[in-house]
Order: sequence, then C-alpha cells, then structure tokens
Amino acid sequence: MSGETSLLHGIKTLRSVRKFRQDPVADDVIRSILKAATRAASGSNTEPMLRAWLERLGSGPRMTGRMKEVYDDATEMLRNTEKVPAIIYCCIDLNRASKSEEVRYASILPAVQNLMLAAHAMGLGTCLTVHGSTPTRGEPEVKGILGIPDHVKIACLVYLGYPAVKLGPPKRKPLEQFTHYDGW
Repeated sequence: MSGETSLLHGIKTLRSVRKFRQDPVADDVIRSILKAATRAASGSNTEPMLRAWLERLGSGPRMTGRMKEVYDDATEMLRNTEKVPAIIYCCIDLNRASKSEEVRYASILPAVQNLMLAAHAMGLGTCLTVHGSTPTRGEPEVKGILGIPDHVKIACLVYLGYPAVKLGPPKRKPLEQFTHYDGW
C-alpha cells in the first residue's frame, strides 16, 4: 500500500509484518510516523531476546496449526533482528509518567497504535513485540546495550520496514462472537 489511506481502511487492513525488505526507511518518514504517535491521548499528558523467546517456546505446550506458524514466523523474525531496517523502542519515563501502571500503559499503547497505523498508511509494515521489554525477555540486556536509564521502562518494540511479501487483510471473527450489549 502506498500513499495515505483512509483511517478505517487502514484499521481494517493493518496486520503484523514479520519479513522486511532490506531497503532503509528514511529519517523523515520515521519522524512523520513518530509525530503521529505523539498525537495519541495520554494520561496526565505526559540476540538476548531470541534466547528468552526460544526458552519460553521450549517450556510451553506443544502447538499445532496456525499458532505454530505464527510462533515460527516470530522466531524467524527475532533471529533476523539485525536485518530489520528500523526498530522503535516505545518507552515510559517513570519519573514523568503516572504512578499507576494501568495509566502508563493506557497512555503509551494508543501512541503505539497511531505509530503502526501511520506506518501502514505510508506503505510500511510493522510488528509489535514485547521481547526486550520485560526482565525475563531481555529488557536488562537491551537497556544496557542502548544506554537506557533505569528510570525508563521499555513498554514494547515495533519492528518497522517495507514488507518483503504482500499480505492481505487479517482474518477476524465476526463481531457477534466477542461483543455483548447491555450485559454479558
């Protein structure tokens, strides 16, 4: 998808991309995407990862079918992290953010969604991951490598680049299967 797209079309067609072309993403494009992220509402207006991932998969129940495909794709993406044109670390400054963890995430996650939609509208693919954002998924190592201070929490990472393959809209269950009106 190239150029800007309507918001609803963008929402309907946004999906995780795990395979990227090697083409670099221009700084001005990244800047535009980051500006879109800052427009989100916020409360109070304010290879170490691969090892953890593989250990997690090894300790979990055996997967089959579509879920195994997704995990296999994600594992391959982590193995090829150095080939991803850009990775955006979405962080929370704990000295400036709300003391409530719920408000912190309620503030940053809309910004991440804006970032992903803006990238999609500009013909880029994204993949949100929490690898590198928790103590058991490599956050201490990532913070050390990047020099991120202790008072900053990595909330998530967004892999960013031009898709290597053309993907159609994601399949979704009918709305009636997971919504309720006027009661459960």
